[in-house]
Amino acid sequence: MRWFKKIRIGLLTLSVMFMTVGQTAFAAEPYYYTVRLYPGNQGTVSTDGISVRSATAEINMEGDHVVISKLSYEDQVYITAQQAATVTDSKYHVRGVRRAGRDNSEATEASFPVGSDRDYVIAYAVSGSLVSYTVNYQDADGNELLASDTYYGNPGERQYVSSRYIDGYQPQAMNLVKTLSTNEAENVFTFEYTPVETPTITPATPETPATPATPATPATPETPAEPATPETPETPATPVTPETPGTPETPIGGDTTIPDENTPLGTQDLDVGEDVPIANTKLNERPGTVMSYMPFYVGIGAMAVIALIAAAVYLKKRRVPAKASIDTVKELIEKENDYEEPQEK
Repeated sequence: MRWFKKIRIGLLTLSVMFMTVGQTAFAAEPYYYTVRLYPGNQGTVSTDGISVRSATAEINMEGDHVVISKLSYEDQVYITAQQAATVTDSKYHVRGVRRAGRDNSEATEASFPVGSDRDYVIAYAVSGSLVSYTVNYQDADGNELLASDTYYGNPGERQYVSSRYIDGYQPQAMNLVKTLSTNEAENVFTFEYTPVETPTITPATPETPATPATPATPATPETPAEPATPETPETPATPVTPETPGTPETPIGGDTTIPDENTPLGTQDLDVGEDVPIANTKLNERPGTVMSYMPFYVGIGAMAVIALIAAAVYLKKRRVPAKASIDTVKELIEKENDYEEPQEK
């Protein structure tokens, strides 16, 4: 019975140690995400038209595809497929971006907040009677922030358009979607940008120090009428020490955090009426975080196996059959339940 308790306590202690060490290590090293963009079969890709709202991200070419690395959770990736891809087959035109493993018809959001590792592929469409569509980038007053872009697509297709990164601004939505019309005047996508507000913190004004009190003038000793010991003059009052001025509060620094009200929507559907709610794209779960904890889980499992092996070796050395050991434990439990403490006389 005692060896069983010791093994159990040892196993719990090792588990707690692994959890503490593992959490400390993972907290010290943040997990980064990676997004890859592949060219597909009808073209090539470059880093043009790809931008990121991030403090750590890097955009590089690796072979024939683009790799966006060192992305933190909720960083924003902007991919303009028509600028990033170059068509090599004249039968096709760039329609957008699709997730890897999906069909070209599923070309949807090309700009998104990061929540997991992702692989994307340029989506193409067979060119028919193409019509043009225009993408505008304006502020709330209609002023142009970037030059408008003009692209081409097939009428009747649901066309997704990605916003572009503008330093100091956020669009109302990261993507717009609309069914292309044969009337090109209707094929207009307008992103409205608002300035990113940074909270201003004013340091506290230091308190004015108190004026020190004037020390009292010592009293003049009286002249004795008869020879006698003169009275001891009064000790002058100790001047009051001025109060230490309050230390001004240090303004909060560090990275600028985008307020929640400035976070753009995922995708805005321009085909629906104004009264229809606009859906927001949710961040994926963070599978990379689970995978990063895998060594920790493997360590706990290994310690559990080691503990079981140690118990088996211990029983073998004592030459106690498994069934006999179980019966012995049952007898000890029954004796412990039947045991009564002696009553005091």
